[in-house]
Formats: sequence, C-alpha cells, structure tokens
Amino acid sequence: MILKPNIALIGFMASGKSTLGALLSNALNMGFFDFDSEIQKNEGKSISEIFSTFGEPHFRHLEHETCKKAAQLKGYVIATGGGVVLNPENINLLKKSCTLIYLSAKPNSILLRAQNNNSRPLLAGGDKLDKIQTLLSSRKKFYEEYANIILDTNDKSENECLQELIDVISIHISASKAR
Repeated sequence: MILKPNIALIGFMASGKSTLGALLSNALNMGFFDFDSEIQKNEGKSISEIFSTFGEPHFRHLEHETCKKAAQLKGYVIATGGGVVLNPENINLLKKSCTLIYLSAKPNSILLRAQNNNSRPLLAGGDKLDKIQTLLSSRKKFYEEYANIILDTNDKSENECLQELIDVISIHISASKAR
C-alpha cells in the first residue's frame, strides 16, 4: 500500500478520531481537519442542534459536502464523522487522496468514553450501550472493509495509540519506498 497525501481516521463515535487526529497531525507536522468541527463552524450550530432541527438525513448531506472539501486537501490528518462510511460516495472521495485508518473500539470502551457526553444525538434517550452495540454492529463491516490500516484503541492510553499510529505509518512509508 502506498501512503497517500492525507490520512483519514474512520471509526465509531468516541473511538478517538478527533483526539488522536489532532495529536497525530501535530506529531507528523500535518494540517488537521475535523468533520464535526467543520460542520459546526459552517452551520453555526452544534451537531445535536443540527440533528434535532433538521434531522439525520440533513446532517448526512452536510457530512457528504464536508467530505468533498476534505478530499481536496493535501498534507492533512482528517477526523471523519462516525457515519461517513454509510455513504459509499464518501469513501470513494476519501480513498482518492487518503490512507484510511480505522480506529477500532469495543462497545464498552465507547460507552466509557461517551457516557458523560450529552452531545451525541444518536445516543440520546434509552440504553446507551444497546444503541452503541446496534449502531456499531451495522457499521463495523464498512469500517473494516474500507480501512487500509486497522488500529485497536481498546485499553490503551492516547499516547499508546498515538505511538502505534506513528509506528504503523512509518512501516507503510518504508514499505512504499522499498518498492
């Protein structure tokens, strides 16, 4: 696999895309582009407000427009939204300029990271763990299929995950140069 100009982090909510993306961009001296931050900035509303006011289909449209913008970047670490994989067009756009890294996390890890965060509209109301399990089971196959690299983030600190990301990217860069 040849590394592309950008690195896109994919994975479920609370898998570490934004946090690790910012750390990785700093470590690699690359720009950082976060889907959720970009959408919130452009809309002047939080993700929860967008969902409650306009619904999920509108949010997915905004996510697709943000994906088009991200696919044009060069030299960036991109933190996608957790649902970006639901639209194959998004993946086609990203694959043109990005190496896709899936940050894998188990439902219990996701719950621990997201349980005190009330800004996640897909987890609002009801049993959060049940919602996580249901959503993750419907998306996991896409994350795994589309990813060039998979990184397990369970039971690891941010620094451990960051170092693993840097190591795996270095290995892929070395392998690309050897060809």
